[in-house]
Formats: sequence, C-alpha cells, structure tokens
Amino acid sequence: MLLEKTSPVPLHIQLRKIILSMIESGKLKPGDKLFSESEFCKKYNISRMTVRRVISDLVNEGYIQRVAGKGSFVCEPKIIEKLTYVTTFTDDMICRGLIPERKLLERRIEDPYPKIAEMLNLDSEDKIIYVKMLLYANHEPICLQNVYLPYRIFFKFMKTSEEEIERRDLCEILNTFIERPVLWAKQSVEAVLLKAKEAKLLEVSTNIPGLLCERVTFDELDTPIEYVTFLYRADRYKFMIDKRNVLHQNNKRSIEK
Repeated sequence: MLLEKTSPVPLHIQLRKIILSMIESGKLKPGDKLFSESEFCKKYNISRMTVRRVISDLVNEGYIQRVAGKGSFVCEPKIIEKLTYVTTFTDDMICRGLIPERKLLERRIEDPYPKIAEMLNLDSEDKIIYVKMLLYANHEPICLQNVYLPYRIFFKFMKTSEEEIERRDLCEILNTFIERPVLWAKQSVEAVLLKAKEAKLLEVSTNIPGLLCERVTFDELDTPIEYVTFLYRADRYKFMIDKRNVLHQNNKRSIEK
C-alpha cells in the first residue's frame, strides 16, 4: 500500500492507517519489529519527521514499543473493558480468551479513612477489611486491586484461606457473605502516574501511566457494600463507553407523541 501524495489526507495520517491496518489484520503480530525510520522514509518517500511523528503517536497509544538500540516492536493488544456492565475480573479475562490469576498481597482489619467511611456510609465506630490483590492476565501483571469492605457485613471473610482467595474470583467469594444481591455500581476512571512501588509490582517503568478505576457497589436497597480501586497498566488496558444520541431519542419520542 502506497501513500497518495495528492490526497487531502495528511501523509502522517495515511501512514498511521497503513501501520494500524497491518497490526489489526495480523500482518504485523505482537513482537514483530517495524521498519527503521530510514526504511520507512525510503519505502514511502516521506520525511523522517513524518515517520517519527507517527511512531511516537503509536507508542503513546500503546500499539508500539521502542526498545533502545533495537528498534520499534508491535505490542500485545490492549484489553478493552466496557463500562456499561458490572463484571468480574475473572469473567472479563475468560471472555477474552485470557488466563486470569490472582495474588493476595495484604489483608487486614483497620479503621477507615474519612473518604472510605463516606463512600461506604460507615459510622465512626465501624471497622473495614482492607484487601490488596495483584491481578494477572496470561501470567502478566495487569492490575493492582484495593478493596475496602464493611467489617460488620464481611467479618466471616477473614476466615477465608489465602489459597481460596487466590483460586476464586474475589467477587464470587464476597457474594457468599451478603444477604441481598448486587444491583448497580458507581464508577469513575482517570489517568494517573504510577508510583515507584506500583510500577515495580506491575513490572513496568515509572514513565508508563496508569488507569485508576474507582467503584462503589450497591445492593438492591442502595446500600454501599464495597469500595474498590483498580489500577491498570495503561499500556495494556483501555475502557470503552457506548453512548447514544440523546437528542435523537428525545426527538423520536416527540414525533411519536
């Protein structure tokens, strides 16, 4: 595929589409090495500045990884999670053909921070159970999970063995301790800089950003029963939201009336 020099579409956008098409079609597979900048320039008769811009953009978006002294390589595809539904990490990974694994890092009873107490609507004398997990996909660390649970609801969870916590999905275990089913969740996502300890656990450099997902889960009586944060590697994860045209829907209803 060649670049169209007379096209109104800028050359860097054309080159980007060509590279992405090769990645998405499987012509370029994870781990494959791309052309060098000079090879791109020669093949497509474009400037080094144009090539450098495209490669930099694709690196920032997680499609390509630069390795000093070796070149640019295709990354593993990102794991995409839709924010439309409340799902478990295990179900999410299995649906994508990935192997989910869990490692329990911490579990203890403590006094809640003011923010946690507010999120879970706790009284001043209430305690929480704090759980810290490292989640894996295909043996690769992908997410740090911090879970905050009202002790008065989940006190029996402290008797659950470490082996069982790492064998089963945490949501599946916690569901055995609640009287009413989980109905909905309030969730937010923001980009953050990884701290040194977080980057070490996730096995990435500190210049890789993270995606922080905060979620409060509610039962059918709108009682908050869990506050959890997921810190994902932004080079391997992204979120997707389906949105509808509200104006179109409103206009349609008006016409029907």
